[in-house]
Amino acid sequence: MLELQSIEAYKASVLRVLESQLKEYFGDLKKVSMADIKKKVVEIKKYPNLATLRNPKQGEILVLKEGTTNASEATILSGRFFWEHAAAGEATRLKLGTKYVLKLQEYSSKKIQEMMVQELVEDKGVTTEEAESRFQLEFLNQVMGCEPRELEPLALGTRHMFQMGFDVARLAKKHGIKDALAKQKALVILNEHTAEEIIRDFENNNNFGLIPQNVFYMIQQSFHGVDIQHGRLFFDEQSPKRLHNHGQMLMQKCHENSIFRLRNGDKEFLQYKDYVTILQQMSDMLSFNIEDIGYLTGAIDLQSLEFSLALARQGYEMVMEVVAQSKFKPQSGGACFYDEKLKRVVMVESNRLGGMKNEDIHYLNKNFNHYPSPAKSMQAARQQGLQLPFDVKGEPKQKIYPCPVQGDMNFIAKTAYVMRSVLKPISNLKSPATMPPTVHAMKLQDEQEGFLEFVDKIREGK
Repeated sequence: MLELQSIEAYKASVLRVLESQLKEYFGDLKKVSMADIKKKVVEIKKYPNLATLRNPKQGEILVLKEGTTNASEATILSGRFFWEHAAAGEATRLKLGTKYVLKLQEYSSKKIQEMMVQELVEDKGVTTEEAESRFQLEFLNQVMGCEPRELEPLALGTRHMFQMGFDVARLAKKHGIKDALAKQKALVILNEHTAEEIIRDFENNNNFGLIPQNVFYMIQQSFHGVDIQHGRLFFDEQSPKRLHNHGQMLMQKCHENSIFRLRNGDKEFLQYKDYVTILQQMSDMLSFNIEDIGYLTGAIDLQSLEFSLALARQGYEMVMEVVAQSKFKPQSGGACFYDEKLKRVVMVESNRLGGMKNEDIHYLNKNFNHYPSPAKSMQAARQQGLQLPFDVKGEPKQKIYPCPVQGDMNFIAKTAYVMRSVLKPISNLKSPATMPPTVHAMKLQDEQEGFLEFVDKIREGK
């Protein structure tokens, strides 16, 4: 089991858990090479009940009931809703670095077309001419609705944070409340490479209307790859460092002195119990992914929060939203199935499905997870830790890199799986193919009545 008191404890337990997994599969590890592990990695990390999985049937997933939103509005306005923003992720398939700092207005429609063509050629093996015929500029311009350079010069993460403030301000105006934005609390997950740049972005934008003591940060650690020699596992300090995915992000919050806030320019670190105390004051926490396109015109989903608050009264500690697979660009991620052996719905990361193709996954997690009574799920995570699937990566020397996922909380916390009455496909900025709809979402964001005026007002400190 993973130990989560500190980074050092986590690293030591990672080696023990990996060794246990490999011994269970290979037996004696003294003659096992990295090539052997690479050859069998899909089989090793395969979900144990894979043969019993099927698509959920009607009635096995809760349908979100729409109605009044009195409780959800009161929860936000009183500051009992905790905003978590996952901003550490790299735009891996885009090859453009940290997603938070992406500025799509710097890319012409022609450049986006070139990236989409290259992606299709690499993924599907089609010719460049065939790929260009599928992604003609006229078609892409219709999808985007404008040339990217016409967008306001705001990075993706900057837009994400301003939308949060804008929607809270609109809700407060509806109720005639003035200090609602100052009551909001947020945790921003950063990576080592762009942490200081993003913190400066918060400072330059007056913390997007939040007060500094309510803005918490965590810099997600990256780790060297794990090697094996003579049956012994160890972190190879000569190998590249990588993030251990968003599952490690969740578990790092359980460490002592991992989360901090800024006071007079200095980092004030919180002990684990101090962070849990803050969460105990919250009615709900929602983990937002910086790449979600729908967020750009709607940071607050009152109906889902209302439903989550109702489910909290039934003892649920996690609520996962289920969406349809994208037909435009099938994606990997948390895949929703019914496990006949466990007799319940489960969310299984697609990299544990034995090589199943993305297009064969019908339902996905929206990466839109509510945590009612968030202190309880945090304590469960610290006590049990998450599962530790891994990949073998690297050139020319390959190493083991764990890739735990936060969605595996559904195996240790009482989880409700929810879908809308009208199921919408997943909509994230994942690859060049999803850049045109992202440009369109940014255009719609800029066109919201009062949005750009709100941005100016916050920047001026008014």
